[in-house]
Amino acid sequence: MSYATQTTIVRPTLTLGSTGDDVKDLQKILNGTVADNTLVVDGIFGRATQEAVTVFQKQYGLTVDGVVGSQTWAVLDTIDIYENDVTFPPTIRLGSTGEDVEYLQRRLNGIGLGPVIVDGIFGVATEKEVKKFQKHYDLTMDGVVGPKTWVRLEVIDV
Repeated sequence: MSYATQTTIVRPTLTLGSTGDDVKDLQKILNGTVADNTLVVDGIFGRATQEAVTVFQKQYGLTVDGVVGSQTWAVLDTIDIYENDVTFPPTIRLGSTGEDVEYLQRRLNGIGLGPVIVDGIFGVATEKEVKKFQKHYDLTMDGVVGPKTWVRLEVIDV
């Protein structure tokens, strides 16, 4: 199972004052997640949109700067605004097995951590590398790969 092979849409960096259809897309997603439909979908990146972006970035463990760059887009583009759901692999931890664990192990190796044996078994060695990754990216260092850790793993180019 591969989550990194999704079609990538090239999105522009959006900041205060940006305008256009990408801003409208952003506002729709923010309305469906953190803004509770309070943003006017007008295609103008104003203060209210910027504030919603910072809330979104905090919620998903991203760098909080109010700018929608490639890392923020990578998470925004995983959200189905009609179901208000983020499509991430399930939470995995010590003892988990299967394709999601194999994918995690390949990502860790691709990032330059490890080496981790890609065997689909979330053992002590995989947990150690996950904790190292979490520490490096200022995430809760619990060895559990949940939404915030998945987000950070997905936005790193390998």
